[in-house]
Amino acid sequence: MTTVANHRAALTQMLGSVEAIDLALGDALGAVAAADITSPSAYPAVPLAATDGYAIASNDALAAVSLPVAFDVDSRERTPRVLVRGTAVRIASGAPLPRGADAVAALADTDAGVGTVRLSRSILRGENVRGAGFDADQGEVIVPAGRRIGPRELGLVAATGRSRVTVRPVPRVVVVAIGSELVDARSGEPGVPEANTHMLSALVEDAGAKAYRVSAIPDDPAAIAAALEDQVVRADVIITTGGLSGGTTDPLVEVLGAIGTSERVDLNLLPRARHAVGRIAEGNTPVIALPGHPVSALLAFEAYVRPALRAMSGFAEVRRVTIRAQWARDWPSTSGFMEAVPVSLDLDDDGVVRAAPLSDGRGGVSLGALARSDGIAWVGADVTTARAGDEVRCTVWDR
Repeated sequence: MTTVANHRAALTQMLGSVEAIDLALGDALGAVAAADITSPSAYPAVPLAATDGYAIASNDALAAVSLPVAFDVDSRERTPRVLVRGTAVRIASGAPLPRGADAVAALADTDAGVGTVRLSRSILRGENVRGAGFDADQGEVIVPAGRRIGPRELGLVAATGRSRVTVRPVPRVVVVAIGSELVDARSGEPGVPEANTHMLSALVEDAGAKAYRVSAIPDDPAAIAAALEDQVVRADVIITTGGLSGGTTDPLVEVLGAIGTSERVDLNLLPRARHAVGRIAEGNTPVIALPGHPVSALLAFEAYVRPALRAMSGFAEVRRVTIRAQWARDWPSTSGFMEAVPVSLDLDDDGVVRAAPLSDGRGGVSLGALARSDGIAWVGADVTTARAGDEVRCTVWDR
């Protein structure tokens, strides 16, 4: 029997990492920085006004003082002019601060005069000024390696003047359900509504990859082989669900062996289920075969697929946020197996996080319990009975 940790490590090695490429900034959204992205220069390069108002020297900026307005500066000017002591300069937000000025009086703190301006209060040095390098110093790491380039990162990189970045592109993951009993809920046909590809595609996207969902395939070896080989052209990874029970109508492992390689995995993870991995010879495309039951598929994804996918994408952090909690009540665990238990998490009056199991430990885990849960408690294989107050490691859903 393989431990979850060993299987996760083997899968991470199997997937490897996507090759880093140089991309135009506009194409890099969602990709992961392959190396530290630094600012090529200080941004802003010179001090700028943070608001519309009057650039002044703070020594001159006393309450009730009136200063002559020497000239106007707007945001189109890039070369700072010079402030004459004892005067003010009318300035637009984003315009370069004149040399000799060290503060900006906001319009609301003045009488908005044109020839002269009167201050209603004293203005402090540095007030309403974005100093040189306020957003980024020259050479500063603005996006560290392993971080996804999202809208905030994209804005900062663009502002510093970079037009290209070296990233690991978003992996393409095809998600396929196998089972003759499965039907699309929209079809109105009798059968089992197919839910796993919807759920797993969302989990893939949440992990930082790009999901492509494929309609359910019947339990026919030729149909399965044709469908999987058809997906190789657009897949860096294929995730299947179902087709693993071992009966004559569940031929996935045999099909994978015929078109590439396959390996059944006996995993020490509860709820118990069948797992497998393989490769399709064409394209050497890795295949991760998950159980058909939605609960088992979701928990297997969380246990070993998500970390491997994020490592493949180049993320520095591959695990979900993990906290230490205390059991709210006793939990009967099974020795020798890691157990994934959906829990609700609450902070008690003593500031301790309490984890309350959302199943009784005898009838398995329901999909409803997973939907209501705040996270998953991972009970170690060496635990036989978890007592109320015992510590447990929990991963927390992002929401």
